[in-house]
Amino acid sequence: MPLPLNEDEPGVSIIIVPHNNQDKLNKRLTRDILPTIAAHPRWKFQLITVDNSDADKRPDYQLGEYAIEHLNLWPGANIMYGPAMNLAIRASQYPIIVYICSNHGRMYDPTWIDDLAAPLLQDPGCAMTGSVYPSCHPSDMGFPAHLPQFHIQGGLFAARTAVMRDYPYTEDERWVHWGSDIYQSYQLLNAGFGLKNVPSVNSVWRQNIELPERWKYVHDYSEE
Repeated sequence: MPLPLNEDEPGVSIIIVPHNNQDKLNKRLTRDILPTIAAHPRWKFQLITVDNSDADKRPDYQLGEYAIEHLNLWPGANIMYGPAMNLAIRASQYPIIVYICSNHGRMYDPTWIDDLAAPLLQDPGCAMTGSVYPSCHPSDMGFPAHLPQFHIQGGLFAARTAVMRDYPYTEDERWVHWGSDIYQSYQLLNAGFGLKNVPSVNSVWRQNIELPERWKYVHDYSEE
């Protein structure tokens, strides 16, 4: 069960899913994630890595002097994104999870995490926050046609831990990796939950963002 928190101490489990990418992973940690944690001394944090790497390419984690709880799970194979997220969510100690892509992204302002968490703390009907983009038709994935045709892009988002446990990522082989963010968004919308766009972050798929410093955190492909 998620640990109880004081009202002024939000609790967040940060989830990363590495895959044979130690250099990119540690750039994300040392430049983006750990400075964000340091800027929030009153928050409680847990770092969860579900390592999809090959046995001989498992990373060494550069956590430096940061006294953050780190849970590292290694399934022994690349189990793909959705199943890895389910493992991490089951292991989360806190009411909010934040997913950060290990390959791409850059933090420009450490209060990005405040903006992602705020709608979840304020509205129990909100299940996920991040960058909202148009989706395929919901019936393409087996969902009712009346659902709104959008999703939270999967490169950077926050979500309510309890809801994500009740509605885990699908094990359907068609959507365990590609399209998993769209499928999960439709699953939450179909259950009656809200998805909230956070304008201070921007997460895109296979694109580069011009003038990324306009946002607090950007997930794009400029650092291939």
